[in-house]
Amino acid sequence: MKSPRSSPQKLRAEGTSIYKIILKPMMVTLRQFIKSTFSRPNTVLYPYERPQFPENVRNQHEIDWEKCIGCEICRKVCPNECIYFEFVEVEGEYDGPLRSEVDGIKKQVRRPAVDVGHCLFCGDCEEFCPTDAYAFVDTIELADYTREDLYYHAEELRKDPEKSDREMVLFNRMGENPILQVDICIGCFRCARECPTLCIDMVPGPKLRKDKPVMIPDIDYSRCIGCAQCVDVCPVNCLHMEEVEVDNAFFYHVNPQQEVPVVSTLIPEE
Repeated sequence: MKSPRSSPQKLRAEGTSIYKIILKPMMVTLRQFIKSTFSRPNTVLYPYERPQFPENVRNQHEIDWEKCIGCEICRKVCPNECIYFEFVEVEGEYDGPLRSEVDGIKKQVRRPAVDVGHCLFCGDCEEFCPTDAYAFVDTIELADYTREDLYYHAEELRKDPEKSDREMVLFNRMGENPILQVDICIGCFRCARECPTLCIDMVPGPKLRKDKPVMIPDIDYSRCIGCAQCVDVCPVNCLHMEEVEVDNAFFYHVNPQQEVPVVSTLIPEE
């Protein structure tokens, strides 16, 4: 059924003018025409022009090897489990950031590799990185022909060393600390050798073995980052993680207190 046609008399009775019916829509169209003609368009001529990204964009992964300590926290917090750690041999004298004692003995470092095909770009790896070594760059050309090519090895994600400021923070963003059960520890030294921040010292404990005290770990919580590497390698499960209070300001990829220790000051003297 057709609706009845409105007569001019009825429109005037309802307060509808020619301005509202004709001129106002034309003014909106004219304003949009002028805006699109003299202002920057919403699209760009990609790939001849690159879009402008905000600073917090999350595209391709990038790892600053001058700050990464191989703690594997990024792998543990990844919801899609798309981060894998590779062992990279170090040639010559090592002048990088902290690394575990066992990696120093084997002359290697642990660095993350990423399967971008499974990554959801949530940014947890960047948020929880205790040294701010993990970041994202504005590289958007990630498409490929096979899924195998979406796996980026550690060397491919390495940041140019010349662009690194070689300064790092050291925050416990996990909100957990390892707690020792002294009566179970057997003094195997594995926790101290696996600690990426070298915050564990072995000291004599209350137990005796062949008339000698059993060495137990003494943890410096001011340097502990809550990575749980010591818990993972403990053969007798004498270490467990307990929650601690963490300042929420440390969950941002910034240094809020402007207290940035240089990497060289974090490497203990032999």
